[in-house]
Amino acid sequence: MISDLILSIFAFYFYLQHKDMSRKWSMFFLFMALSAATGGIYHGYPVIGEQLRFLSWSLFSASLIYAQLAAYQYVNSRTVKFVFIIKTILLLFLSILNASFIYIIIDTAISMFGFIVIGNLLFLKSLSNYITYGILISLTSAFIVIFRISFHPQYLTCTDIGHYISILSIVFISKGIGEDSLKNIVKAPTLNL
Repeated sequence: MISDLILSIFAFYFYLQHKDMSRKWSMFFLFMALSAATGGIYHGYPVIGEQLRFLSWSLFSASLIYAQLAAYQYVNSRTVKFVFIIKTILLLFLSILNASFIYIIIDTAISMFGFIVIGNLLFLKSLSNYITYGILISLTSAFIVIFRISFHPQYLTCTDIGHYISILSIVFISKGIGEDSLKNIVKAPTLNL
């Protein structure tokens, strides 16, 4: 529960930091913050019900959509953006239907590594390396969760470790977004009056 709330605070801070620079990246952080806060409440008070857990997953899925839309913001293809949304909705549906987080992990890998990291290497070639580093760092949290690596049964579970790795990940992603924003400002045409 504590790691969820710490992740939520960091994500919300990055939302505030980027809301004027990049609307889509800031929404990625906002939905991540809301997801972590909701997940923290669920982990602290599971008697509230599964709906809260599923709400947290839904908010996280929305954050994945915004990350992809942000990475592909200069690509003018409705089909690509439609694929991002349909893929995430389908995997979220499977997660909720089976009450299994594994589909969210699969969506994270496809969205962040597949579409953003690989897409940037092969197609976009415009995103800061820090965004790539942040995503690669975040993928390690998936392995921690999948293999249930824990150091303490109450305070440092696989979920907690995953959240702390996610914090490091969004620090790098935030740095990359800032770097890209500065690049775009420099490239912006100047108006001679």
